[in-house]
Amino acid sequence: MHSHLLFGVDHGVQTRDQYRALLLEYKRNGIETLVFTPHLFHPTVKTKVENIRENFRLATEDARKVGIHTVLGAELYLGSQLEVKTIPIGGRYALVEFPVSGRPIALERKLQQLVDQGLEPIIAHVERYPWLKPQSETFEMFKDIGAWIQVNVSGIENRTAMPYIQRDLVDIIADDNHGDRTLPKRLRHCLDAYPGICSRMESLGL
Repeated sequence: MHSHLLFGVDHGVQTRDQYRALLLEYKRNGIETLVFTPHLFHPTVKTKVENIRENFRLATEDARKVGIHTVLGAELYLGSQLEVKTIPIGGRYALVEFPVSGRPIALERKLQQLVDQGLEPIIAHVERYPWLKPQSETFEMFKDIGAWIQVNVSGIENRTAMPYIQRDLVDIIADDNHGDRTLPKRLRHCLDAYPGICSRMESLGL
């Protein structure tokens, strides 16, 4: 649901060969769907937007050969911009990330813009934001607008995601893979450890 595996686009996987090697690791660990979410509008990451469509075509071609389904989306950085636009995941979901330093101005209004476009927001790696505590009333707002909550494998491993899981806030576990060949196995381990979250992920219909 959240990865930087689409080669030659952002600061994730850089080459097609590197991507092909990772495909085999996902297949080996029983992962049958990959969602590509290159960065959009991130202040410190340069994204080669012009490469997205063609490289997705090539990535899909490679994935099909090993029996893996691919979905294109983006990870939209919600910062100071007034208008929010993204590449919807499966035409339905909008993966969004926030500044670590503090809550974005007019956050609810910006998320509502996505909802008004017919999209369901997915809040990326909530465990990374010091300002977004699991007891925060912001989660009530997320729930009210129909947002999904995602944590990273690394957040489970280092336990920063656990307070959110313990409060039953988490809908999605993702590896946010930028090229690490150990992550498919670690993702599989986390998915197996939390079957309830897995069931929620299946309801996404991707």
